Amino acid sequence: MRNYWQRFLSTLTPGVRVLLCLLAAVYSAAIIGRLIHAFDLYGWLALSGPAFWRGQLWRLVTYVLLPVGILDFAMNCLILIMVGGLLEHHWSRGQLWRYCIVVVVGAGVAKVLLPFAGAVLLTGAAPLTMGLLVAWGFLCGREVVNVFAFGAMTVWALVLGALTVSLVIMVLTGGLGMALIMAAGGLTGWLYLWVQHKWLMSRPGRVAPSERISRLEL
Repeated sequence: MRNYWQRFLSTLTPGVRVLLCLLAAVYSAAIIGRLIHAFDLYGWLALSGPAFWRGQLWRLVTYVLLPVGILDFAMNCLILIMVGGLLEHHWSRGQLWRYCIVVVVGAGVAKVLLPFAGAVLLTGAAPLTMGLLVAWGFLCGREVVNVFAFGAMTVWALVLGALTVSLVIMVLTGGLGMALIMAAGGLTGWLYLWVQHKWLMSRPGRVAPSERISRLEL
């Protein structure tokens, strides 16, 4: 079992491995705290509008570390492994982490600003996974993948289908307000990537000096 776990970790990209370990560690600590009645991480880290406006700004990020339940934890970790690893091959570890923080904060801001979101605590990595799916579509949208029972489709078609199903389920289980908060994570990610793309495209090209060409000119 130990060897299997080591092999599994070795196949993960470095940034995804750190995120998974962080999610697992915080969730385990939260469960232990509740079982022994010593502390309640959900009360300290989950996001609510009143707590945020009282100055507890860290909740804008830390809510993502606490899943709604074991199924939520498993599904979000699975998407993080599959999609996060693909993204890290396009980006650096730091770029992946920065994008994750932007997405999480974007959904958190929507939570504290929406008047009908209420004081219900926000937890879970659903906004993050939506942001990761959007990034996958943004970077690899035209690529064709084979999906079991659906056949070949573009990445954008797969992403849009997954996002639509997720939002419908969220509306049915958590209400429209919660679905909008989750969607805000994906929208924030898309805006971030779009602005970054426009900025990179607007930068003037630079000619790199070449010693070989200089010698030929001489």
